[in-house]
Amino acid sequence: MDQTKQRILSAAAILFDRNGFHGTSVRQIAEQADVNVALISYYFKGKQGVLERLISSYFETLFEQLGELEQHMAARPPLERLEEVIRLYLTFQCEHASTTRLIQRELSVESILAREVMTLYMSRWKHGIARPIEEGIASGDFLPVSVDHVLLMTASQLIYPFLHPQSVREVYYQEPASAEFADWLFTEVMRSLHNRLCLPYNQD
Repeated sequence: MDQTKQRILSAAAILFDRNGFHGTSVRQIAEQADVNVALISYYFKGKQGVLERLISSYFETLFEQLGELEQHMAARPPLERLEEVIRLYLTFQCEHASTTRLIQRELSVESILAREVMTLYMSRWKHGIARPIEEGIASGDFLPVSVDHVLLMTASQLIYPFLHPQSVREVYYQEPASAEFADWLFTEVMRSLHNRLCLPYNQD
C-alpha cells in the first residue's frame, strides 16, 4: 500500500480509538498523519471512506493469514487446526488492538455499515472457527454439540477484552495488550472448547 495512504489509515485508527469516529475530524486525521487534508478526500472520499478502508484492510489481512494457515494445516487433526485458528485470531487482535476495538464498537450500533461488516466479514470470521469444529464432529473427534453455541461462547471470550480494555485493566487488573494475557486467554479459550467438546484438557 502507498505509504501516504498507510499513514492516513494508521492516524485514523489512533484517533478513532481515542475520540470515536464522530469525535474525529478529517483535519485531525490529516494533522496526525502529517499530510494535506485534501489527500483524504482524494484517496478515501472522506472520513467514512477511511473507516471503511480500515475495516476492509483489517479483515482482508486476517483472512489472507487464515487461508495460508488452513492450507498449511489441511492434513492435521481438527483439534490442532482449531487451536491454530484460535491462536491466529488472538494474536491478530493483539497486534491490531485499536482497530479490533473500533470494529466491535461499530458493530454495537445499528447501521448500514454494521450490517455490511457482519454480512461480508463476521460471517467469514465465524466460519474460520466453525470449519474445524464441524469437520471434527463429522469425523467423530468432537461430540455433536451446537456449533453456533460454541462459536458464540468463543467469540465472547476472544472479543470482550479488546472491546473493553479499560474495564479489564481497572476492574480485573489485567493488561489485555500483554503477551502474558494473550497466553492466559488462549489457554482459557481452549479449556472452554475442550470442555464443551467433551475432550480432556491438557495444559502441556
